[in-house]
Amino acid sequence: MINRTDISLNEDNDLKIENGDFVIGLSDMQHVEHILVAHPGEYKEQPQLGIGIESYLKTTGKEQKLKRAIRVQLGFDGYKNPKIDLSDNLKLSIKV
Repeated sequence: MINRTDISLNEDNDLKIENGDFVIGLSDMQHVEHILVAHPGEYKEQPQLGIGIESYLKTTGKEQKLKRAIRVQLGFDGYKNPKIDLSDNLKLSIKV
């Protein structure tokens, strides 16, 4: 596990501020979430980064393609060998 730290965001993806200052915390899952939600081309510095997970919603037969896309995209951000589980009624679980 990489255990990166960054400025923390709340559930609404807004900056967390405590005592008038930014909150710094572990950010691995925050990074993973942003990669899953972003579509390719949204990060101008890395145009290939992003999955666009919403395009996989309500589709069938694309589980392996989604797992591969997640592995490749997380690899772009330095996460090697993430554990991806889609077995529980297609509920996505990722451990980096």
